[in-house]
Amino acid sequence: MEVFTASTPTSSGNYKAILETLPAEYENDTPERCDRAQAACPLPSPHPIPYTFTMRSRTCLLALLTAALTLGVLPAPAQAGYNAPIDLTNPRIVPIYNFNQPSTTNPSGEAAFSGFLYSSRIVFSAAHSEYYFNSDGSITYRPETGRYIGLPNSKTTDMKGIVRVSKKIISKTFRYNNAPLGDFVIYILEKDLIQAEPVALLTPEIEKELIATRAEIRMHGYGEYLDRCRPGEALPCSKKDLKTEQPRSLSSILRTLQEAEGIVGYKRPQLSNSLIMQNGKTGFGCGGDSGGSTTTIYQGKLMYLTTTPNGMNGYACGASPDHDGLGGINYSSPVYEFADIIKEAEEYVAGQVALEKAAADKIAAEKAAIEKAAADKAAAEKAALDKIEADRIAAEKAAADKAAADKAAAEKAKAKSRTIICIKGKVQKKITAVNPKCPTGYKKK
Repeated sequence: MEVFTASTPTSSGNYKAILETLPAEYENDTPERCDRAQAACPLPSPHPIPYTFTMRSRTCLLALLTAALTLGVLPAPAQAGYNAPIDLTNPRIVPIYNFNQPSTTNPSGEAAFSGFLYSSRIVFSAAHSEYYFNSDGSITYRPETGRYIGLPNSKTTDMKGIVRVSKKIISKTFRYNNAPLGDFVIYILEKDLIQAEPVALLTPEIEKELIATRAEIRMHGYGEYLDRCRPGEALPCSKKDLKTEQPRSLSSILRTLQEAEGIVGYKRPQLSNSLIMQNGKTGFGCGGDSGGSTTTIYQGKLMYLTTTPNGMNGYACGASPDHDGLGGINYSSPVYEFADIIKEAEEYVAGQVALEKAAADKIAAEKAAIEKAAADKAAAEKAALDKIEADRIAAEKAAADKAAADKAAAEKAKAKSRTIICIKGKVQKKITAVNPKCPTGYKKK
């Protein structure tokens, strides 16, 4: 959260109740009749002194608040209270850290600010975390530092799984018109934080529907959640307590600008294109919630509407010097105004993924080629060994055959033949053999 002269960037957190005890400055001995339509009761100036107001009665202001509650202009007091509970129901709220290099510890124990994981490696946040406008419109740049994104709903003391931001795209409409407008930045991560499909985004048509139906919206952030001001301290009060360790949330509804202006009693025409939220005397948001998310459940699915709102004349947990006592006007630019840079980010990531795939494919192809060459070499070596073995077996068989033949020949050569004469009547035959025998019918002579 940053404190501006006319606008205090904030988001969800922990705040004073709508109907907390009013300060003594509201007291007036003479009751006045209050008529909102005729503006009979003076309303806060656009730049009031904290907790001091012009002569107007406690009766008048209580009547205004009572009328607002009767008309449903303000949400129930239970929606704004100290020590708002930790809420882990938003699966995309993330802490953002300012580290120049990866770290396994977080000495501060806090997130620098908050963000929303739109898809696996695209994070939405607030541009004023990069630079902000002074009351004269001049720009003050934040010190250049690395950005790391923590896992959704992780504790700010747990650095497991953090991923470095490799690119940022700041809204082309980020500007100052007595209030910072177009306050939006996209962080692109060097790799997937988790596997996450893109979340549904608000459209102008759905915005009208949410306003008309007074649908619940919810703001999540990793900011401060305790009142900075101690008894007797005057605004603005210094930070004394650590920010939350896990995200906290606050619910409300979207309003028309005219409705919010009717509550606070002053005009802010430069907010005509903003999403408007007004939640009572203290407003929304504290330091560190900046860049968190404002979401709703639409048709059963999580839908992102905008960042956590900036606060014009809100309380900001006691950080604002311009608290109007009525909660100020909380506002933020709808996400559909940033369709151009969201498309740019998605195209960049698609190109990033394509390059990574090409690199991975190249590595895989090189690995496959190496493996094939190794397999071919192994196959060739095996074939050579098989041939050597086959040749050896053939040679051994040939040698064995030759040996057998030589042996047979030798044995045959060793045997001595003799000749006998066989006769049959007047016929006689000579038979020569190692063991000669007369044919049948013949007899040896």
